[in-house]
Amino acid sequence: MQTAFLITARLKSKRLPRKILLKVQGKPLIIHMINRIKYTKRINKIIICTSTNIQDDPLEEIAKQEKIDCFRGSEDDVLQRLLDAATKFNLNYFANITADVPMIDPFLIDETIEEYDRVKADLLIPEKYTFGGCLVLKVSSLKKICKTKIVSDTEVWVKYFKSQKDFFIHTFQVTNENKHYFLKTSLDYIEDYIFLKKIFEELQKNNQIFSNKDINNLLKKNPDIAKINSNNAHLERWKKHIAKITSYNPISSL
Repeated sequence: MQTAFLITARLKSKRLPRKILLKVQGKPLIIHMINRIKYTKRINKIIICTSTNIQDDPLEEIAKQEKIDCFRGSEDDVLQRLLDAATKFNLNYFANITADVPMIDPFLIDETIEEYDRVKADLLIPEKYTFGGCLVLKVSSLKKICKTKIVSDTEVWVKYFKSQKDFFIHTFQVTNENKHYFLKTSLDYIEDYIFLKKIFEELQKNNQIFSNKDINNLLKKNPDIAKINSNNAHLERWKKHIAKITSYNPISSL
């Protein structure tokens, strides 16, 4: 049986244009994410799950380059896109997270899949303050939601699972090394990019994969790193940087 990881990805971000293509150590962040998922033991298929919009063509190119799969579906209906991908690849369940969390932990992914195998939930979600984690969805449950939902914009979709009274939503309890009480690891603003860039520069030596434990140990020694993006209220200072990023094609040298 295939155990797949579906990366939900689009290039429509306005706050930080084409953010998942921004480069760290010479590679777009989404490729770093793919490499980290490839390092897992339990995942044997990786699928970039994007839209049919022409602006997302670079993601299909990256999938081909990295020798992984790409599925293109609905622009706004993320749940339907995920279901259509799962149907195409004949999946019973799959792990998922958005591409703007590139610092995903491969060891935690394996633990999450093992937990799902144990509990067989409709949806498995990591506990509060977990970072570098993912969700696991049962495809038959996702199909039920897609049949009954009345909206087509489902970018924020966990609520649809929680609204099903007969669904089993399991919260995965993680170890302390996989938690941090104020760390922001999602890529939304320029400060987030600076933070992620710093983490990779400090911990990824010779393409070695680092873990959440390594990140927490680094932050204990250098707590100021976590403050880089702890307050995005100063985004105005970075408008010039964003303008430069908008005009720059980060995958032109791929």
